[in-house]
Amino acid sequence: MEKIFKKFCLVLSFLLVVSSVSLCFTSPRSINLNKFDFDMFECKSVVNSVKNLDLKQTSIIYVKNKSGNWVEYQRLHGDENRILVDKDKFSKNLKNAFIAIEDERFLEHDGVDWKRTFFAMGNLVFKYYSSNQGGSTITQQLIKNITDDRDNSGMRKIREIVRALYLETKMEKDDILAAYLNTIALANGLCGVQAAANYYFNKDVSELSLVECASIAAITKHPVKYDPKNNPKDNKKRRNTVIAKMYELEMISKEEYDAAYDSDITLNLGLNKSYDTDVNNYFVDALIEDSIKALAKQYNCTESIASTMLYSSGYKIYATVDTDIQKSMEKVFENREKYFTRVSKSGQKIQSAMTIMDYSGHIVGVVGGVGKKTESRSLNRATQTPQQPGSTMKPIGVYALALEKNKINYSTVIEDSPVKNYDGPGKSGPRNANGKYNGDVTVQYALETSLNTIPVKVLNQIGFENSYKFLTEKLHAKSLNEIDINASSLALGGCQHGITTTESAAAYAIFGNQGKYYEPTTFYKIEDAEGNVIVEYKNEGEQVISADTATVMNRLLQNVVYGAHGTGTRVRNTYAGGSRIFGKTGTTSDYYDLWFVGGSPYYVGSIWYGYDENETLSSKDGTVRDVWEIVMKDIHSDLKYKNFTFSKSVFTAQYCSVTGKKAGETCKAITGYYKKGTSLERCDGVHEKEDEDTSSAASSSSQTSTSSQESSSTNSSDVQGSQESSSSDSSNESSSTESNSSSENTSTNPNSSDISNTTP
Repeated sequence: MEKIFKKFCLVLSFLLVVSSVSLCFTSPRSINLNKFDFDMFECKSVVNSVKNLDLKQTSIIYVKNKSGNWVEYQRLHGDENRILVDKDKFSKNLKNAFIAIEDERFLEHDGVDWKRTFFAMGNLVFKYYSSNQGGSTITQQLIKNITDDRDNSGMRKIREIVRALYLETKMEKDDILAAYLNTIALANGLCGVQAAANYYFNKDVSELSLVECASIAAITKHPVKYDPKNNPKDNKKRRNTVIAKMYELEMISKEEYDAAYDSDITLNLGLNKSYDTDVNNYFVDALIEDSIKALAKQYNCTESIASTMLYSSGYKIYATVDTDIQKSMEKVFENREKYFTRVSKSGQKIQSAMTIMDYSGHIVGVVGGVGKKTESRSLNRATQTPQQPGSTMKPIGVYALALEKNKINYSTVIEDSPVKNYDGPGKSGPRNANGKYNGDVTVQYALETSLNTIPVKVLNQIGFENSYKFLTEKLHAKSLNEIDINASSLALGGCQHGITTTESAAAYAIFGNQGKYYEPTTFYKIEDAEGNVIVEYKNEGEQVISADTATVMNRLLQNVVYGAHGTGTRVRNTYAGGSRIFGKTGTTSDYYDLWFVGGSPYYVGSIWYGYDENETLSSKDGTVRDVWEIVMKDIHSDLKYKNFTFSKSVFTAQYCSVTGKKAGETCKAITGYYKKGTSLERCDGVHEKEDEDTSSAASSSSQTSTSSQESSSTNSSDVQGSQESSSSDSSNESSSTESNSSSENTSTNPNSSDISNTTP
């Protein structure tokens, strides 16, 4: 009896306090309560929070579909998956379902249902019901959700009541209900009815049927027990209660009741599987990293804070990925059993990474590892792990800049012989892949066959500092440092760290877009939850080499693929109806890293292949080029033939295969491509004519190849300072025996109409 009396006194005290405090709120609305500054329960702050709904919101990634329209691709959120929507999205049935089961007098009370409150308090004393009965209205539940005030004391209940009474004087019922529907927890980490409609039924909230509305409203009493996915029977029982209550309150007709009551629902979790994945793909990982960096820069905050913002602020991120290209890449890279079977002597499994982008800096696909991806934001080798680029460094570190500075042209002849002091005082080098030297050769032949001596000699002409600045300041090779200011790094790719496949693809894009460099990006723009543009990619590109230089380099790099002695002939098969491609192979010393970088008129792709911890690969391993070709052919399968856009001021001329000069009548003539203003001296023709089976770009037949030891003293060029270990292309990459090798007596590209045929 004593316990009952104490509880009764407690209830009376509670009601007395509540009644006293609430008098001002139940007074006529004409009284201006704002003139009182006393705000013991922070009511004004609560109202502002409800009006602004400063809540954790799910960010959404959008991509372009085949029609060019933006469509949802994936969602990013923390513990709470919430998509806020306007109140006009909520159907009458949805609103009524929640009102019927949660607060049937919602439209009548002023924030507190006193009848339910008295019964709830009385039940504490007299135990009318076996379980405690909740007295909270929708308004009170909204306040609890907004403030996260879950204290079990009586004071919390008083705060909640006072705040609810105040809130109802400041907001319309429809706005309060909309805020509630946007915040209510609905199992599986879902907050708000829009996220629930997406998750359970693959629908927009406005499209829900009556029984689906009832199913979602049923969850609120006990989100775990009444989860329609994991506990469908309990959810059905509870939603029948909702439907019955709606009929009792005359919210639905008898016909609607009969059709909905005890009916089944069909869950459609497809949207959840597509948009709310457990494991991000490599592109999404890269997009998240880029977005965090962009937000940190925009708001001048740490990346940790920016990360929290990304997962909780409802951003709309418009991504550059082409979903078909991404799927094509993943299909190949996840198939280790077919394409990536190599295992090292120590037991390491082979790894690889690839980046594909268009010629305006937009990354359309990226894969950062081999095998099925098992966790989000794992190591992404395509964006985070620089590797020594080997001979893919030659075009970007040496040849392009030398052409730009007019140090060389397409057919400049340079002696293929060791460079004095290359490996330190008295130590000549570097070695070519086959250990031999060819005497005088043209730049075209040197690049086609990936000779090592020629780029080292050309580097001496343009200067180490100039090459380093071009790579780091113009092509943004971020992992290079001053230790790399040497011939091994800048000419042959034997860098301390190297570059990523993403940096590599962006650098090589200048050979397909007339010389403009674009910073790689994974997004077009980022908007906030209200649709305001926060960050936008507006890179117009920087002209880092002239259009003439880019055109000549494109032609030179096509020889790598289509030339008789090209190191990249394995990838020459048809693309986009026969569109031509350019490319360059890369192999580092000791065969630690294998590369191929190349482009079609549509896309440029860079791929690396090797072990995470350096171990030697076979010199005959052509997997890197095979995989590049498989991926690129697949993504070009539905594309039409297309030409590169070439500079119209570049002209063609016939040059002598021996001297590189303008061909005379007795010379073996080859078509070359030259920048406007290039002056070619005419060959006098006084030389022994080459045999027909000799390379069209190589030295004359009177020259003999000698080993590095035999010819180490024949060169007068010096390289200052000791060098890092050199990098070279594997000798097996020369493919002169392939039956489809193209003749070098004519233009190496069928698009000769793009080039002026005037001679100097």
